[in-house]
Amino acid sequence: MDNTSLAPALHCYPPAPALRGLVSHYWLSRDSGGGCHKVLPDGCVDLVLRLCDGGGAWQAFGTSTRPLDVPVVTGCGYLGIRFQPGQSRHFLSVPGRLLTDTAQPLRRPLHLEAEPLSTLLALPDPAPALDALLLHWLAGKPPQPTRVDQALALIASSEAPLSVTTLAARLNLSRRQLERDFREWVGVPPKVFMGIRRSQRAMALLGGPLRSAPLADIALTSGYADQSHMTRELKRYLGVTPGAPRLPVHDVAFIQEQARAPT
Repeated sequence: MDNTSLAPALHCYPPAPALRGLVSHYWLSRDSGGGCHKVLPDGCVDLVLRLCDGGGAWQAFGTSTRPLDVPVVTGCGYLGIRFQPGQSRHFLSVPGRLLTDTAQPLRRPLHLEAEPLSTLLALPDPAPALDALLLHWLAGKPPQPTRVDQALALIASSEAPLSVTTLAARLNLSRRQLERDFREWVGVPPKVFMGIRRSQRAMALLGGPLRSAPLADIALTSGYADQSHMTRELKRYLGVTPGAPRLPVHDVAFIQEQARAPT
């Protein structure tokens, strides 16, 4: 698949501090080159506005569990809002479980019409306008924390691998309840989500300062039981093995991204 034509037109913007717990970043492609783009699992949901000469349309792209090829229309502009894991529920009426490995058209998310937002594609930085729209929405629908948020925080802060049973016990939940809530709001079970995050850590190490380290060491540092465990999960979630020239270029700014997200 060729996605190199997309790269020069891509821009990412951080949200306002008040939104950073809910929104990872905004991304923009003003004039896409067409073709397809490979989307890799990252545990997130993206709200995407596609603007062409014929008008605009909204789509919600859900959490993926495998590499997916997404068609890109030549000459169209794409504006995306990437929500933090499990946080799309504050903005979208569609639960994460209905978006997993797919995209769903939306008529007026956040009560926003598509065409008036076309002006944002011409702005040097559309983030302030998007911040204002999202904050206005939240003023009428303040976020309500859940046990899923606590689970996600524990996963993010834990230095050692967590089992689903241990995670559920720390939250005083049954394993079944935790898995049901994760599927509903994140879109995947907690075991899959943790596998996706582990694969992202391994990918970063394989392409970073430790890329010359033995694969067994990278596996242990990433939280895998051993090198074969890492190989299986990288093949499942990224479609590559760790021996493939230290992982291919991961052009991820369209739809979902991890490595290039602004901090």
